[in-house]
Amino acid sequence: MRAAPTVVPVVDPGRAGDQRPGPLPPLPGRDPVIDLVRAGALVVVVAWHWAFTTLRWDDGPKVSNPVGVTPGMWLATWFLQVMPLFFLVGGALHAGALDRAHAGGAPTATRPPDRTFVTSRYRRLVVPVLPLLGLAAVAALGAAAIGRTDVVRGVVLMITPLWFLAVYLVLVAVAPIARRLHLRFGLWVPVLGAAVVALVDRALVLPTRGDIGVLPTLAVYVLTWSVVHQLGFHLAALRAAPRMWAWVTAAAGFTALAVGAAVGGYPASMVGTHPDPISNLSPPNLMVVFLAVAQMGSLVVLEPTLRRWCDRHRRLLGTAGAWSMTVYVWHMLALAAFWGLVVVLAGPVDATIDGSWWAQRPLWMVGPLLFAVPLFALTGPRRTPTDRAR
Repeated sequence: MRAAPTVVPVVDPGRAGDQRPGPLPPLPGRDPVIDLVRAGALVVVVAWHWAFTTLRWDDGPKVSNPVGVTPGMWLATWFLQVMPLFFLVGGALHAGALDRAHAGGAPTATRPPDRTFVTSRYRRLVVPVLPLLGLAAVAALGAAAIGRTDVVRGVVLMITPLWFLAVYLVLVAVAPIARRLHLRFGLWVPVLGAAVVALVDRALVLPTRGDIGVLPTLAVYVLTWSVVHQLGFHLAALRAAPRMWAWVTAAAGFTALAVGAAVGGYPASMVGTHPDPISNLSPPNLMVVFLAVAQMGSLVVLEPTLRRWCDRHRRLLGTAGAWSMTVYVWHMLALAAFWGLVVVLAGPVDATIDGSWWAQRPLWMVGPLLFAVPLFALTGPRRTPTDRAR
């Protein structure tokens, strides 16, 4: 597998320089299919947040989505819930990066490969988020000082998507250990991990409907997503195997999803919905692992088609990679700003899911761009002399 330096759904957090970048080709050695998967998944995340989030203000923000009240829309979440893809390809890229680091020469006392791997990725992932966290902290403290706890909850809601980055950073830290476990025990690691997730679900998550406290919730997040991340170590092997195995993997994942929803006590929707007693994502449960298996197989099944698209749009992939961290970090602030503008100009936003709500979806896909474009322009990557030479 042609692997790439690892990042989150967001690649190449940003560079210092004096020019805005034009389209850049991917760096040599990158896997364009993986780049396309991450860029496409990020587009799905932004589109979902902008178009399908229902927000009303009732002593603080109340957020929902149309899945629970739209017949059959739960099935769309099996294909539009892309978070497992991010952790899958992250695991695949971590495997390649660690293997290359260890193959590059004997470790030294000052720059052991594992430490270099972790610190370089932390630098890429943490620094671009700091301005948003600083802005959120100032806004929350200011609101708290004047007694506006509802605004504080709104600020927290705005940065909630950063949960992904927090969990991902933990997985980066343990990736060298996870890789060694993979090399020694192979598929037994994710299989046993999935079994532990199932036990936790039965003993703790399902009986309490996910209300298990802060620390247990954090532990379940890391446990479940680490299993998906570990599955990513096997992506290269599946890509190299006969194509039949990709079909079998996808079918097994979707079958497990259907069984889990039918008789396992799990909701069918892969996003939290109001009628469901629990959410499959908060905290994540065994259905997340099943969806990851389905997406892993589907990715390999679709790879020839995806690769042909990549061959025609390599420069576009380079540009998408350069800007993806910017989009990930700031897209929720753009949505919040547009929502506030609508409230000021037209009054409270009606969150009732009806024909009028659906007719307004194009507006909510385009409207946040009024704030996203200047935000992205101010915070996006800059071209360095190395970029211009490339």
